Amino acid sequence: MFWNLVRYEFKNVNKWYLALYAAVLILSALIGIQAQSLIKLPEKNLSVLLVFLATVFGGLMITLAISTIFLIIKRFKGSVYDRQGYLTLTLPVSEHHIITAKLIGAFIWSLISTAVLLLCIYIILLSTNSDAVQLSTLLSFVAEHFTGFSLAVLSFLLNTISGILCIYLAISIGQLFNEYRTALSIVAYIGIQIVVGFIELFYRSNPGFYFPSTTGGADQFQMGIIMTILEEVILIAIYYLGTYHILKNKVNLQ
Repeated sequence: MFWNLVRYEFKNVNKWYLALYAAVLILSALIGIQAQSLIKLPEKNLSVLLVFLATVFGGLMITLAISTIFLIIKRFKGSVYDRQGYLTLTLPVSEHHIITAKLIGAFIWSLISTAVLLLCIYIILLSTNSDAVQLSTLLSFVAEHFTGFSLAVLSFLLNTISGILCIYLAISIGQLFNEYRTALSIVAYIGIQIVVGFIELFYRSNPGFYFPSTTGGADQFQMGIIMTILEEVILIAIYYLGTYHILKNKVNLQ
């Protein structure tokens, strides 16, 4: 039943998300081709077409980011706390399975959006014949800084999970009220971010705290990333347990 919930997260996603990914990738290729043609010209004047493509590309990237966040919110709120929640909560699965299934779906869609963004940037830069973005150069850089790169990737993945669970907790807090649930969910999210920000400001002001800075050497960078990873793990635990507690004990369906 758990894996059926996971498959359901992908089965019921509108196909226009895939069309949006394809449109962004095609536009990035067109921008790269146009930029390459400008590089060959003696005068580096901006092309009207290049400006137009870049503007459309930027708009699509913003749409991609917003649509991914909207997807995360809709898939959780709609199937847990709205009318569909009556069906979801009667399934023979635990609250842990419901949250985890939603999290896996949202996490994978977030990774796909990030991969599309990075691929678009790579296509555009590669079209300029830049040696810095050649695949062999990138692989050599990763191999040379494998430990730091691995820690940075792990930190990014945990940050993505933390961000998703923070949204889930804010939605769960908002549904505790009978009216203005969406507005109160937004207020809850902002409040959570403010509290977390003040806590981070407090302990990062400690001289003994390591920041992931590249100016302090590889050891300080890696230690800073490790501290960030520990912070994300703690936040993940808090967000998850808070969402689980509300879903198990405080459900207030519309």
